[in-house]
Parts: sequence; structure tokens; C-alpha cells
Amino acid sequence: MTVFPPDQLKDVLAQSDFVVIAAPHTPETYKLFNRERIRWMKRSAFLINIGRGVIVDLADLTAALQAGEIAGAGLDVYEIEPLPKAHPLWQMENVILTPHCAAASPRVPERHLETLLENLRRFVSGQPLLNVVDKKMWC
Repeated sequence: MTVFPPDQLKDVLAQSDFVVIAAPHTPETYKLFNRERIRWMKRSAFLINIGRGVIVDLADLTAALQAGEIAGAGLDVYEIEPLPKAHPLWQMENVILTPHCAAASPRVPERHLETLLENLRRFVSGQPLLNVVDKKMWC
């Protein structure tokens, strides 16, 4: 696996067949995927958002799909939730929409409990915690 820094996003998008967004909503990610960045993608590429809806500008994505600038999209989260019934994305054959449940799994509660117990063990022994959120990164 290769990890690229944010300043290489244009190059990564230009060569990716599938772009999967699993990022948190921060000031830096708000509408990160706008029309300009979507146009950096290959016309044959698919944009998949399982992170936070506001990372993708919904109007820009819709326009890009209508113009054939990318091949399709898979969305589990939306800038506007729930996605309005009359929204054009519902009618597009190259778009898969799920109701913000793609992460649903019978293992989710088990994994949450494992993380909680591990963090409790770490806290008691004075070790760094897992999944620490830096609130200074938010508006």
C-alpha cells in the first residue's frame, strides 16, 4: 500500500479508477471534492463516499455525472440527508445510493467494545489512547 500526502491529490486522482472517501468532516475536508477536483479524475473513474456527506459538493458531483466527467458514483452519505426524493441522483443508472448504512455490520458493536476496552487498558497503564480526536482541528 502507498500513502500519498495531500499535495499529491491531483496526481492520485488522475490515475485512480476508484476514489473512496472515508475521511472525517474537518475544515480541510469540507467540499474537498468540488467540480474542479472531480475533473482531475479519469472519465472512467468512480467516486465512492462512505465518509461524511459534506466532503463532496452534491451539486458539483451531480453536474459532473450529468456531463459524463466521471463514470459513476457510490454514495452512502450526502451533503443533504436524507437525499431529497426528487434529486436527480436517484434516476442515474451509474449511481448507487445507500441510506447511510453501508458500515452496518454485526461486528460493529464488538469492534467498538474492543476499542473501548483497549483504551481503558491503555489509560490505566499510562499508554497513549487509540483514535484520539484533536478538537483544535475543528471550527
